[in-house]
Amino acid sequence: MQLFYLPGNNINESFKAGNHFLSLTAEESAHAARVMRMKPGDRLKVTDGIGNIAVAEMDDPNPKACVVRIISVSMAEEKNFRLHIAVAPTKNTARFEWFLEKATEFGIDEITPVYCDHSERQKLRTDRLEKIVVAAMKQSLSAYLPVLNQPINLEQLIKENSGRPNCFIAWVDDHPRPHLKDACKPGGDALVLIGPEGDFSQREIELSLSNGFIPVSLGKARLRTETAALASCFIVNLLNEPGL
Repeated sequence: MQLFYLPGNNINESFKAGNHFLSLTAEESAHAARVMRMKPGDRLKVTDGIGNIAVAEMDDPNPKACVVRIISVSMAEEKNFRLHIAVAPTKNTARFEWFLEKATEFGIDEITPVYCDHSERQKLRTDRLEKIVVAAMKQSLSAYLPVLNQPINLEQLIKENSGRPNCFIAWVDDHPRPHLKDACKPGGDALVLIGPEGDFSQREIELSLSNGFIPVSLGKARLRTETAALASCFIVNLLNEPGL
């Protein structure tokens, strides 16, 4: 069944309160009525992005405001950890968008674009990025929409997370460091910092270390920014996979 997104509405609470009808947003309504050509009685799923998924039936396929009738609501399984990746936007915006899409499919919880000393990109269209994250959530049939924060300076992010456990920074040089898979503890929240194409400056590295961030490696290969960020997402998720 096709999954639709309804923000700003706790579907489960609404259903328990006796409200069995929901109106989709204008964008989702147009997609349901005009693109999917849904008719009354067609089944679909709706998520609020905070863990609830409703099985619903199309009631009124109005392309401006579709009305659906909720049949049942279930809660997706909650994870016992949260993954937050703070990453410098790439010069090529398409590569950063690729990371957002794939990280959302993997189940990332929070993403913060950070501006660094060596950043080549200092502006982002966050409205477009939000749409990419929503589309990836729907495509992967996930009930959770990752938090996409507004871009901030790396120094601010470091200070806001000073002293917190499971905060890591990865950069490229020849000095040996523990691999992220060995340094990260399963079952706890994790924050990983990934720098720009020109990597973190020495000042930024020293600032992060003085604020309790743990230096880690992502392996021997030299990775692009977006690849390193996605590799971090994969590693932390794999560490927390039940039975592994």
